[in-house]
Amino acid sequence: MTTLHTLYQRHHAQMIAVRERFPDEELYGPLLCAPTTYFDQPSRLLVIGQETNGWACNPRDLDGQLAAYRDFNVGENWRMSPFWQLTRKIEALLGIAPCSCAWTNLNRYDQDHRPPKGAVLTEISTLDFLVREEITALRPDVCIFFTNRKHDSRLRAIYNGLVFQNIPGLPPSHFSRLIHPDLPALTIRTPHPKSVRLRKLEPVLLEALRLSFHHQHVGLSLGTED
Repeated sequence: MTTLHTLYQRHHAQMIAVRERFPDEELYGPLLCAPTTYFDQPSRLLVIGQETNGWACNPRDLDGQLAAYRDFNVGENWRMSPFWQLTRKIEALLGIAPCSCAWTNLNRYDQDHRPPKGAVLTEISTLDFLVREEITALRPDVCIFFTNRKHDSRLRAIYNGLVFQNIPGLPPSHFSRLIHPDLPALTIRTPHPKSVRLRKLEPVLLEALRLSFHHQHVGLSLGTED
């Protein structure tokens, strides 16, 4: 099995090259995943965000990037963040320890604390394959893409033949179950947790996840295909 460290070593030069194509831009990252207690949990949860809001590490220092991830400890001290508040609730729902999930982002870099755009986004998108390889290495049981529907075309490019399926009780315009042989049986794409909260959909999302997790364990299928 390929470890995350081996994976990042193999592609580190490419990550740095993407950043160095834009010497006049403030690109923060790359975000690289180095989970701590993740593999010790009865169920493994992976959450995928969009991009960081700044990320303090030396972009050329691979070990330093992994250390920065471990020090951040999947938002342990970011208790007011909607992203990490919802993640903590999902961990509790799955019966795993707080701050035991793994976390990665679709965009390896943010652009001056904001979503990348234009030519920068185009170049960063060439690294999207890392998400697929991270999922292969991490072997999650539950995968939550907090990537919003605006990035669905990128997810389809990562996973050829990806199927988006409605989830009972959730608006199909915002939430989908993702079905692909290389993804966990319980993989869901949702808006960013802040948007989920503003739309007052957090309780129904958590209930849908609870039912889906239960159904997965008793072998029942979920949803109806779009």
